[in-house]
Amino acid sequence: MRNYSRIFLLFTALIAISPVIKAQKEHLKDIRPLLKSLTPAQKLQVLNYLRHLGADIDDEIQHAYERISYQNQENAVTHIDLLKKGENQWPAAQVAWNRDTIFFPKMPEGNRLIDSFTVRNTGSTPYLIQGTKTTCDCVILKSPDHPVMPGESAVVRVEFDSRGKRGLSTPAIILYDNSIPNKRTILYLRGEIAPRKKLRKNPWED
Repeated sequence: MRNYSRIFLLFTALIAISPVIKAQKEHLKDIRPLLKSLTPAQKLQVLNYLRHLGADIDDEIQHAYERISYQNQENAVTHIDLLKKGENQWPAAQVAWNRDTIFFPKMPEGNRLIDSFTVRNTGSTPYLIQGTKTTCDCVILKSPDHPVMPGESAVVRVEFDSRGKRGLSTPAIILYDNSIPNKRTILYLRGEIAPRKKLRKNPWED
């Protein structure tokens, strides 16, 4: 009789918790709500961990491909074809920049400047930036890591640190790309930096 009672209690408990287990399983089929509070970098960490657990990267790409528009699917295929050719075989692209130089007003030494350039693909082949290089404490905060398709535009965002600089300054940003005619684009920042004023130790000092 005791065994029957135990079995009955166990069966009753399983019935009671089964909706909870089922709800948890149904909820965890879609983990996107859990990802909303994560940063892009953290989401990449999750993706890398899923790959560590056995996720197939080809399946991930196929799944993402199926969820975008038909036009973007064509762009994705074009990108794959370019990657298969290799950087040296990429066709030359015709682009137009909104400006090649950012002129900034006279600024005190030690200040930072953040600004951006915009590029538009005016040709018929994708535009790609393979690498970047800067001079004189200039940092590229953002540049397109994807092909800029014909008719599309992209932004190159830069930051300039004037610490230790005086007088006229012309830092350069070099983009190694597939643009006409030199497969390289050079952008500039140009302005004057005023030296930081020194505190006078004595009233008679200049």
